Amino acid sequence: MTMLTSRRVLCASVGAAVLALTAGPAAFAADKIEAVIATVNASTFLIPRLEQRFADLVAEKTDGGLVIEVVTDGQLGGMKENIEAVMAGNLEMCQVNNAFLGSLYPGTMLFDLPFVFRDNDHMRKVVRGEIGEDVYGAFEEQTGVKLILTGLADGPRSVWNRTRAVRTPGDLEGLKLRVMESPLMVDTFTALGAIPTPMAYPEVYMAAKQGVIDGAETPPAGLVDMKAPEIAKYYSLTQHFAMPSAVAVNAEWYDGLPQEYKDAIQEAEAEAAAWYDTTYDADNEKALVIVQEEGMEVNQVEDPEAFRAAVKPVYEKYAERVGGMAAIERVLETE
Repeated sequence: MTMLTSRRVLCASVGAAVLALTAGPAAFAADKIEAVIATVNASTFLIPRLEQRFADLVAEKTDGGLVIEVVTDGQLGGMKENIEAVMAGNLEMCQVNNAFLGSLYPGTMLFDLPFVFRDNDHMRKVVRGEIGEDVYGAFEEQTGVKLILTGLADGPRSVWNRTRAVRTPGDLEGLKLRVMESPLMVDTFTALGAIPTPMAYPEVYMAAKQGVIDGAETPPAGLVDMKAPEIAKYYSLTQHFAMPSAVAVNAEWYDGLPQEYKDAIQEAEAEAAAWYDTTYDADNEKALVIVQEEGMEVNQVEDPEAFRAAVKPVYEKYAERVGGMAAIERVLETE
């Protein structure tokens, strides 16, 4: 019996017992349901804070009928293990970055392509709009996983390193940079002339400190989290990736919820996402000030178009998997 099934049986049993002991047919409107969101980050990180806010709002809007526990610090595994558990029905929800979805449904890699988003506002319009509905709807059909709280910014990501400022694509030549365990990210930095090194996030600080890697790529707020000013001198605003995060939900579990609980989830989702958007952008701006005060040099690149031209082979390689060049153009042309 899966975790989801056992919870439903428990809730149904409790509901039946209560009904048997009460006098009227309307004494028990809906079963109390418990669920878990697994997240890989510590509770102080922004996404777990968002998830807790979302959970609190859901509990408030359902009068405690739907209780969601946020389990942080990777206690239930990494993103890969967590989304597999959601697919299997052993976990209700988990944090997920779009970069982890491509192996399950290649169409989602549309949002992972380098320089496909101009900024976070552009990303949100695409991912939360018709294009996102099409892509993530197909993902749900393929995997049985529904995505909520979509379009959570995790970028734009830029390059930091201990060797030199990156102003042109040529400045990346030979730099050994940590990337997520994503073939598309590896292909992107290979095209840019760097030496991409897939590595788990917790290993990055010591790897850079010991010279195993020259640096990595992260959004500004990530620099503060990993104490990058202690191990690197330069942060160059390449702004190459802006793949979003979301919360993955077992679709069968979600579809089995009472309609009033689904309505509460949707309301809480909108409120929590609005809070996240404002907070994320402010945190990124604040982070750039902090790291410069701590000695990092922050620079713009000289010609963003030169970087886009360098990754053209990546578009050509992945176009067929994401719906063709027409799908890519549709994103690029979204205003």
